[in-house]
Amino acid sequence: MINSNKPIARIVLVAIVIFTGIYLFTTSTVHQDNPIKEQGVTWDDDYFAYTTSSWTYENPTNLTFPHQRFKAAFVTFVKSDTASLTKLRFTIRNIEDQFNRNHNYPYIIFTDQELSEEYMELASTLTQATVRFERVENDLYGYHPSTDLKRAAQARIDLQSTMFGDSEDYRFQSRFMAGTIYRHALMQDLDYSWRFEAGTEYICPMDEDPFQYMFEKKLITSFSVALYEYKETIPSLYNTVLDFASKNKDWIQPASDPKTLWHFILDGSNSFNGCHFWNNFQIADVSFYRGEKYQAFFNHLDLSNGIFYERWGDPIIQSLGAVMFLTKDNIHFWDNIGYRVANYFTHCPSDKSRYSKCTCRPEQNFDNDGYSCLRFY
Repeated sequence: MINSNKPIARIVLVAIVIFTGIYLFTTSTVHQDNPIKEQGVTWDDDYFAYTTSSWTYENPTNLTFPHQRFKAAFVTFVKSDTASLTKLRFTIRNIEDQFNRNHNYPYIIFTDQELSEEYMELASTLTQATVRFERVENDLYGYHPSTDLKRAAQARIDLQSTMFGDSEDYRFQSRFMAGTIYRHALMQDLDYSWRFEAGTEYICPMDEDPFQYMFEKKLITSFSVALYEYKETIPSLYNTVLDFASKNKDWIQPASDPKTLWHFILDGSNSFNGCHFWNNFQIADVSFYRGEKYQAFFNHLDLSNGIFYERWGDPIIQSLGAVMFLTKDNIHFWDNIGYRVANYFTHCPSDKSRYSKCTCRPEQNFDNDGYSCLRFY
């Protein structure tokens, strides 16, 4: 006998399956839209909306140094624009990766502008070390009180075809980094400064501590690149230096001493060749630049206003100070530290055990370029 109820039962069973599936799909979709709602948790309507973080940075009053034997810090000067921040972050990240993450030497970042909280936080979060931002005022950053502003403006016009020749701000920075920086309160307690420039690159891991090396060897200053200056920017500089030397003969290293550096800056005819040490990477004993001799020398050049009436840069001013007051024993060439500026000026260690760890090769060395002065050192 055929059971007539089977087709009806099948229809009912199919209907139950379909409606059950619809119900489960609907409820699961609701739960995905708000998965926590069933647990009694409620959210504001805009909770999941995109929001920008509020930037905050508490500028430290005191610097924290890693040990007690000496006080050392990284020092630089920056502007407040986004491009400057990007370059600053690049170099701090680079310094940390290659060296400072194991030491935590502090950073002092000078500027003449107002830096945003975002700027300071983004720069400082790259390191565990203390980062102090310091705005400098016109007494240290700007014209000398005696500067003839019309004459300075004309100099910028006359030198507009030379690199930085038309820049007023370049000259302000040169004056600050050459001498007035050492009058700032933050520089008074430092024993050593590592000057770095935002955007430059350290291209090798550093196993040794360069600060400690300077301290233990009792070195005064250091460099990794030496080159010529544009002659059109310094027509009266050397005569101004000689004028100072003639008035302070007891301070000046004699050219007859083979350990002096006069041979580094003079050619075969005893004329100034424009050679100097670049200081965009310079580790130095700050007491030398704060001291009586160097500050007297800087004040003599500052009063002449050659920084503004010509275009005297801070590297060549500091180099000439080193020539007059120091010997080669006081100065260190960092052959073992890889360094690159503007993706062109490169110093690569000559030792294979070192350069094999670097992003460079010795044949890339600017040291071998005809514009390098290292061969005279």
